[in-house]
Amino acid sequence: MTKATISHVHKLVLRIVLLAAAIFLHFADTEVLDFTNIFQQRASGLLLWGVWALFFIEMLFRLIPNKRITIGARKHYKCSYKAAPTSRPRGDSPSGRLHGGVAASGLGWFIITAAVIFALHQCGALTAAALFVIMLALAVVDLVFVLFFCPFQVLFMRNRCCADCRIFNWDYFMMCAPLALAPSFYSVSLVAMSLAVLIRWEVAVSMNPHYFMKENNVNLNCEECKDKLCRLRIGKNRKS
Repeated sequence: MTKATISHVHKLVLRIVLLAAAIFLHFADTEVLDFTNIFQQRASGLLLWGVWALFFIEMLFRLIPNKRITIGARKHYKCSYKAAPTSRPRGDSPSGRLHGGVAASGLGWFIITAAVIFALHQCGALTAAALFVIMLALAVVDLVFVLFFCPFQVLFMRNRCCADCRIFNWDYFMMCAPLALAPSFYSVSLVAMSLAVLIRWEVAVSMNPHYFMKENNVNLNCEECKDKLCRLRIGKNRKS
């Protein structure tokens, strides 16, 4: 496995451990996970602050061009673009294919997440602690999609892999958005940061669509890919 794949596996294990701890605390002492009361908590708020710092720093890396993140997450930056010899002219990218499946993917995420939140609300279990657990659950699912199997890719996007995924940097917003239902410094800061990552990404798609196309950007092709996150993927496309 490549360094990037190993790093993502480690990240997945960490997120699973955090999720398991959150589920345990949710039933053992739910007040410990009440992020709306974060400044009144001391040692008991260690998990909350740890997750906040982890996600905030990871999102900060998405806003700064650097090679510590995979090509799929930084392809919207000029430094990650390498024009193909037969690259289409700027503005001549097949936008229909680039944007195909985007709306369906967003709607699918919204329906499933909203259904879970609605069910919890109907049961009277929609608390800040429950929203925190939902965020961590989505964080685990996110990396499962990246490493093993992504229904968005198969059902809607039809992209080859994460390297040329149109919605790769939507992940943190998808994870953090449920926290907005319990406004506080904790939730607002994470949602705002994830929204900044999303907006930066969408602005780049609008201004430089050729950065996102493997026909235009050599760095998105299998031959140039150093991440190889597809190694563990179920039913992966082995063609270049």
